[in-house]
Amino acid sequence: MRLPPGATGFHAPGARADVSAFSAVCHHAARALGATVTGVTPAGVTPSFHTADIADARHHVAVLRHVTLPFIAFARPRAGDEATVTFVDHPGLAAVLDTLTDARVLPADQLQTSLSQADLTALDRVELDQIRYWTAATVGELMFNFWD
Repeated sequence: MRLPPGATGFHAPGARADVSAFSAVCHHAARALGATVTGVTPAGVTPSFHTADIADARHHVAVLRHVTLPFIAFARPRAGDEATVTFVDHPGLAAVLDTLTDARVLPADQLQTSLSQADLTALDRVELDQIRYWTAATVGELMFNFWD
């Protein structure tokens, strides 16, 4: 996978993703699946993503929207201030989101890809320094992080 400039959330070339639009998309997707949005958390200085928690009687998943790039990931909901992100797949939710947004859902296996297998040539020096400093090991750790 070739990572675009701004993948780390640092020196991102685009505008920040609108948390209100993200929330609206997640509410619409949840209704389509018979689920509810149980919370939306905007990105601040950290993390590098907005989060919406969606739950139904059988599943609870966190939808992560990169703060500047059009990428979405699914993860297990985090407990409290936990900074670990465990990526999961949710094909039904991915299919619905695909019809509602231009943001691309990244599968868990792609997010778990080692950075040694990723193309980082489009990232600038600041981003590469952050990757080294925070010792990111996977594409997901790089893109959906709690760095400041």
